[in-house]
Amino acid sequence: MAKRRFSIRTLLIAVLAAVGLWTYVSLTRTYEDDLDVPFVVMSPPNQAMLSTVPATVRIRVRATGLQILNALYFTKSVACTLDLAAMNPDQASTYIAESDDLLRGVTTTLPLRVIAVEPDRLTLTTGDLAVKRVPLRIRYALACRPGFLQTSEPTSDVIDVEVRGSRDVVERLTEWSTERILLEDVYTSRVVDIPLSDSLQSLINVQPSRVRVQFSVQQAADRTIPDVPVTFGVAIDTLLTISPRQVSVVIRGGVDDIATITARDLRAEINELSPSGIVRPRVTAPSSVRVISTAPGFVRVHAPSVRTR
Repeated sequence: MAKRRFSIRTLLIAVLAAVGLWTYVSLTRTYEDDLDVPFVVMSPPNQAMLSTVPATVRIRVRATGLQILNALYFTKSVACTLDLAAMNPDQASTYIAESDDLLRGVTTTLPLRVIAVEPDRLTLTTGDLAVKRVPLRIRYALACRPGFLQTSEPTSDVIDVEVRGSRDVVERLTEWSTERILLEDVYTSRVVDIPLSDSLQSLINVQPSRVRVQFSVQQAADRTIPDVPVTFGVAIDTLLTISPRQVSVVIRGGVDDIATITARDLRAEINELSPSGIVRPRVTAPSSVRVISTAPGFVRVHAPSVRTR
């Protein structure tokens, strides 16, 4: 009688077939499971939500394992929407949403049977709608590559945004911010799309929802600007003279910015006097550059000499 030879390949095929059959049977069975789905409340015309609305609700569904797996990790096509305009208020501007109202609002493209929802009761209050424009604040952290620097504050394609919501909330707003963005190892200027904050999503609608922000980054460099005149500030009214009358100013900034700076863009002023007559001039420069030093660092303020015969 011939010996049967053990085959690893045959064993592997058998194991894979068994696993596949078990997976198929498991996924085609019916199960119940809980899903957290987005929750949206549509307020009546010219009304805004005063109540805090949860971002999600939990629904219990009955479906095959494959359909539940698809809803959990792939299609994300389940949502719950509650239209208050289709409901009758329990009191003036107060709506009570029961379990049946919430179940009717569940929509999905999958053949899921929704059997329960949590919470099963919500009390929602609306109020007068207000619209306001507020300044936009860009929240960011930027770290440049060594040898590079940020040459100016970031600028957005919009300077203010429109907020819509209940009057009590909107009237207290003085600004609106973007989501915080972190940029690292930056060595060139760039434009970034940043979403606006959704911290009051249930109470406030903000337009636009995203903005384009310009970050200006250049290679850092120093440059010496000679022959900058030294003058007295407006607070000093005197016949004194300054020696020397001109200084050289060392500035630091982006290579493109400092290339356009001339002595006319800088101002060296003396705004106060000292008993010794030795004064450090105060230099002001465009915001895109920074003053590092002057040469000489001090000037002498003295009375003009009078020649006698």
